[in-house]
Amino acid sequence: MTQSSPLNNIISDESTEQGNRFGKGIEFREGSPIQLLSYSEKSENEKFGQILLNPEALNILREINEPLAIISVSFDIGTNVEGCTRGIYIWTPPFKLTSEQPNGKTIQKRVLVLDSEGIDDPSQDENWATKLFILCLVISSTFVYNINGVVGREHIGKLHLMTDLSNFIKEPEYGDFLPRLVILLRDFNLETPDSFKDYFLKQMNHINTDAAAAIRRFFCDFDVYGLSQPGCRKKLLQHMENVKTDDLDEEFVEEVVKAVKSIYSQLPLKYIGSSTMQGISFVKFLENIVERMNISETSILLSIPSEYEFIVQFVAQEAIKESVEKYKERMNTLINEEGKLPMLWEEFERMHHEYISEVNKIFFAKIIGRPTQISNFAVQLNKEMFKFKEELMEKNSKELTIYNENIAKVLWEKYIGIGLNDNENKSFKDIEEFQEALGLFESDYNESMKKSPEATKIFASYKKNQYPLAINHVTQVGATSTAETMYAKEEADRLRLETEAREEILRLEIEALKRERDAYETNANKKILELQTNIEQQKKSQEEMRQRFIKEKDCTIEEYKYKFEEIEKMNEDNKKIITEYRDKIDILTLGSNQLEAEIIQLRIEIQKKEKLLNNGNNKRKLSCIFI
Repeated sequence: MTQSSPLNNIISDESTEQGNRFGKGIEFREGSPIQLLSYSEKSENEKFGQILLNPEALNILREINEPLAIISVSFDIGTNVEGCTRGIYIWTPPFKLTSEQPNGKTIQKRVLVLDSEGIDDPSQDENWATKLFILCLVISSTFVYNINGVVGREHIGKLHLMTDLSNFIKEPEYGDFLPRLVILLRDFNLETPDSFKDYFLKQMNHINTDAAAAIRRFFCDFDVYGLSQPGCRKKLLQHMENVKTDDLDEEFVEEVVKAVKSIYSQLPLKYIGSSTMQGISFVKFLENIVERMNISETSILLSIPSEYEFIVQFVAQEAIKESVEKYKERMNTLINEEGKLPMLWEEFERMHHEYISEVNKIFFAKIIGRPTQISNFAVQLNKEMFKFKEELMEKNSKELTIYNENIAKVLWEKYIGIGLNDNENKSFKDIEEFQEALGLFESDYNESMKKSPEATKIFASYKKNQYPLAINHVTQVGATSTAETMYAKEEADRLRLETEAREEILRLEIEALKRERDAYETNANKKILELQTNIEQQKKSQEEMRQRFIKEKDCTIEEYKYKFEEIEKMNEDNKKIITEYRDKIDILTLGSNQLEAEIIQLRIEIQKKEKLLNNGNNKRKLSCIFI
């Protein structure tokens, strides 16, 4: 990393095991520098130089799941010193920093320190110098600009460029884009002013009033710190990381500690609109920016809104992919573990809800974008997971059907089938014995089956198919009225069972829907609160962003309510169908009861006639005796 960077050594704690750990209340963090990107000079086979990214560094950054705060430290090395850093280095591992937000909430951020070569290095390619400067502005949330010595016209020109980027960057309409600016006046030998910021602006006014006005307008809260000379021998300045704190000037140490602590206390996060950047989004953003810069020798127009939109879509697809894979991994245990299937639907839905809740936490933690985008991504995720859930539901339904069919088959043969053969010793003696056997079959089936719509449908199937055949076999000629009564009763039972199965399926669907809706609202509200907080942290166009956010949030909620109302309407239609089924059952049941009453009355009349007939036969027998 750059050899003349005392502040950067403290920010990233760059030091060796034997070297300086600075101390003075600044935490030491183990680590080492690694090159993030380099610049390859123009060669015979290339038209112009190329920015090269280091895959090892990118892999480290991709693993970061916390919001990122990115500090770029750029150095003006002057005209007599060559820079040793060709490209940008990062301090690894990026360290964690806990800070309190204005709303009182404490968050943990990852701090990524970027050390870039001297922007004004006279030996470097001019196009690369401009690209490097633009790149640092685009990817940073805090930009530390070192000025060695007196503020000059060349410094003002570079800073003015930060406020006039229309030739290089198409800025987003909403949200902070430019990083927080920190000016570091190194080796400041003049009398310490009451305010370094006022001193700096005064110097700028003398050189370029337009630049001074632009800096005030775009960086209203920027800070300026002055550092006196370290106070050690000139040779040691080339290796500041090895200089012991006690060998440095006490005033210099106090100034460094004050500057570092102040920078940390105001360290903003890197945002994409109302979302914070994390590892995967930052890496993709960096890759895209570098790819755009590499297609032209000169700096080209970077469309930040387009890049943001691309990153939002990319992160969403990655989050959906990871979430679906996690859901499949957990739900596959239902298939792979022996004895898991068939499973009762209540247990199935409980496990599904447990896994989908786990997955949604992962998804909502990673997803970025506006509320309407997040809502659409959530719908896409649910569709992907529901496809796989349907596959498992189909498999479980098939297993439940097989299991309950086997139970029904065994019990039917045990209680009914054995009495339908032609063996007089085993066949049913009368209709009452047959009905008793049916009762035993039904009670044992209800106890042995795995309660589910599938079990109910199998029972209904028996009522439709096996029952009529058995009734027809058992009832004899002359007892057709009894058969008709039984047919009517079993048909009513069949319709009732089919209705119960339909109701059970509907109940399970509604309960699952309500659980998923509640889980979605919990996660969505948490995410919306996070986005609202992010908006409050940003300075640029806060009111415009807030109004747009509120409008999108309201639209999203209304859209979700509309979707749920559609489902409720569908459920109401199903309820109407069920009501129609119940009406049919009532009619059949009423008809069955009336028919049974008529049969009873008929039996009474038959008994009366049989009695009269028997009396008449007895009288004839007596008359024959007397004759």
